[in-house]
Order: sequence, then C-alpha cells, then structure tokens
Amino acid sequence: MSRRDFSKAVKRAAAARADGHCEACTARLAYGQYHYDHVLPDWLGGEPELENCQVLCITCHRLKTADMDVPRIAKTKRTSDQAISIRKPRQIRGWRKFNGEAVRAASRRD
Repeated sequence: MSRRDFSKAVKRAAAARADGHCEACTARLAYGQYHYDHVLPDWLGGEPELENCQVLCITCHRLKTADMDVPRIAKTKRTSDQAISIRKPRQIRGWRKFNGEAVRAASRRD
C-alpha cells in the first residue's frame, strides 16, 4: 500500500487552522520547519482529510512518530500475523557451525 499524502487544499486549511503554531506544543512555527501529520497513521487506515491532518513542528512530529505511530503499526502487524498463524521461525539451540557444517554442541564432562 502506498502512502497517501494530503492535497494542497487540505494543507492550506490545516495551516489556517493552526495559525502559525504547532498543534501539539503550540510553539511558533518557522518557515519550512513543520510537517503535516496524519493523526491516525495512513498505514492504519487514516484518510488524507482535514479531520486527520495536524500541523506539527519537526520535534513533535519525530516524537509522535517514534513514540506512538511506529509501536501501533508494529502491534497491528503482530496481531494480524497471529490471526493468520504466521510465527517467527524457531531457532534450534545447541547447534553451531563447525567448518561450515552444522554440528550438535558437545556437552562438557570434566
């Protein structure tokens, strides 16, 4: 699924609503120092509409992405994988490589 960006009309309306301030921390936005962010991430079904658009300073956008969006998306992927029985490959313990061949690790008896 490709990312859907906001249209110019939506960006204009969101910028007018924000009135030159970050909508998270209310800091004054400098020219070019802000991002248009999906409230509900696009990957989770957030539509590119005005109700789902917020104007954030770069710092707030990075924090929101790292602390909220990425974990929510990862959890959604894990849950959907679990629902269709996709699991991580099992790792065999006690095996190691010896001259390019897998051999069972010998137990030590002293």
